[in-house]
Amino acid sequence: MVSMVFFSGEGQKDTVAGTGEAVVEKRKWYEKYLPFVARSPEMQLRWLESAFRKGYLTPHEITPYIKLFMAQDGEGDLARVRGLLHSLSSSNIEKMLGAADIYDVPDFFRCIAEPTVSQALIAITKAIPPYEKSPQQVIARVFQAVYDCSEGLLAQAATKVAGSAASPAHFHEAYERFKEVKEDEKLLSALYPKAIL
Repeated sequence: MVSMVFFSGEGQKDTVAGTGEAVVEKRKWYEKYLPFVARSPEMQLRWLESAFRKGYLTPHEITPYIKLFMAQDGEGDLARVRGLLHSLSSSNIEKMLGAADIYDVPDFFRCIAEPTVSQALIAITKAIPPYEKSPQQVIARVFQAVYDCSEGLLAQAATKVAGSAASPAHFHEAYERFKEVKEDEKLLSALYPKAIL
């Protein structure tokens, strides 16, 4: 009798016809050679975890893979990423956040279930590329992502950065400007409670 291998959809067990045995080895072999973009989000996250654990790529080399992992088509995909990140340890999240491109940091930070001060520190001290024409807008989006999680979290992280000798050159001015904008928004919402800011 000839045995045949059937590859089924995600999450279903494949069996060898006539034997009922699961094809575990075939799936592992198949996954190993899949390009990163062809992998499911779960497989991409496992690959990223493995890359950090084994240390065969630098954070800068991992950055494009995080960009691909974070590439979303809408809020539904961000919810999926949120669910996947929930299973990661805090140290792995910090490594991914550190390797992420500053443009991906706002969405990535919003996907963290319970962000910590150390994660907020990594986010708000990300370097802005020298070619960026609107650096204040880029860093403001990062501040906004942390602020959306918790105003107190942003304040704690900003206090630590301000008191550090390694504070980025752009940080103080950008943070003061962000605080002014938030104060203006609070004032406007108090004066015009029905207005949409």
